[in-house]
Amino acid sequence: MLTQGLTILLYMFAFATGCMTLILSVVYHVRENIEWTKFFIIFHISLLLVIVLQVMKVFVTLFFGPTVALVTTIVIQGLLAANVSFLIVFIPYFSSLNIAKPWRNPFIFIFFFLASAYLALAVLDIIFEGVWAFQASMVLIFMATLFFSIGDLMKNLKTIADSGVRLVGKAIIILSFVMIPLLVINVIFPDYRFLSYPIYFMAFSIIILVYLITYFTKIPPKKDQEISYESVSRFNISQRELSVIKLIDGGLTNKEIGEELSISVNTVNNHIANIFSKTKVRSRIDLLNILKEE
Repeated sequence: MLTQGLTILLYMFAFATGCMTLILSVVYHVRENIEWTKFFIIFHISLLLVIVLQVMKVFVTLFFGPTVALVTTIVIQGLLAANVSFLIVFIPYFSSLNIAKPWRNPFIFIFFFLASAYLALAVLDIIFEGVWAFQASMVLIFMATLFFSIGDLMKNLKTIADSGVRLVGKAIIILSFVMIPLLVINVIFPDYRFLSYPIYFMAFSIIILVYLITYFTKIPPKKDQEISYESVSRFNISQRELSVIKLIDGGLTNKEIGEELSISVNTVNNHIANIFSKTKVRSRIDLLNILKEE
């Protein structure tokens, strides 16, 4: 019970980290609109789905009766197998995309074959539960795919133009080698392989998260554009009206503007009405936005 509870907690931390990375990745994609980022988002969602399915499997086993747990576990295992099979094809494809290497045969055939083999072994593992050979073979296929992609990334690391992405690539390579002992344990004791997923995923997400946070913190704050006569001349704004606009930009009320310019509030209201008419806006915010447009 304690082990299962700690497992769920570990998966929850991994899921939370992954969600933060996913949100920032979407914002990064919208801002930069780089082609590879949309594929990374697909890839990351797939990894998140693996995490969700794994924790559902533990949750169902822990809290539901044996019959419900058995049926639900079979469904979850099937979905998990399909998703990991997708990753076996997608990971090398995504790696090739980042190093600008064409995705072609024989690699297309090899990885589709490995994905099919993984799916077949997963089905056999569901039918003949607890067979070490099936479970170990599944882990070996996924490890082979992962380390092929890591090796390809190492070989072509210098071809990545973006220095930030190149740094992330180096960090992922180091992480993969650090995780080797845990992956070896997964082959020898496949029953514990579910513990390596959240650890590796959380570490991977943190690497990407650090890169994205660094990127966003380096963005210089947008300088507030000063309203000048040149910027308002297209609306035939007079000098007196410009004085009113500058005080509006300073956050002054109509009464305060009147006191500042030594004119009545009614005169201020008339000036503002004329300004709104010339700029075709209805509020102070819209007025300032349109006058500060480049």
